[in-house]
Amino acid sequence: MSPAPSSRRLLPRRGLRTPREELAEATTHGHVYLHGLQRAQLTLSLLALIAFGAIFGVLPVAIYLLPGLARVRLLQVPIGLWIVVVPMLPAFVAIGWLYARRADALDDSFREAVER
Repeated sequence: MSPAPSSRRLLPRRGLRTPREELAEATTHGHVYLHGLQRAQLTLSLLALIAFGAIFGVLPVAIYLLPGLARVRLLQVPIGLWIVVVPMLPAFVAIGWLYARRADALDDSFREAVER
């Protein structure tokens, strides 16, 4: 007859380990989990950098290539300056907001994988 369930000793399971255990023990699999997270974060950062560079690198080039904009003024300020300065704040806010939102989603998905 087998012992009662309360008197059984729980044995540690062998072979299968959770991602949390893999990370805590710094195993090769834990390194793979961290490397995946770091890679996703780096990709996101590079995309944000490219977006900033594309938006703010093109505006001064456009002003340089269109010299007639230097003569046009709006409220005594050259229109070229308006084109460079005004779109920057909304673009900074939008790209920053999207970056933060996506970074939080990456962290949440990693946390969910580790807590399984």
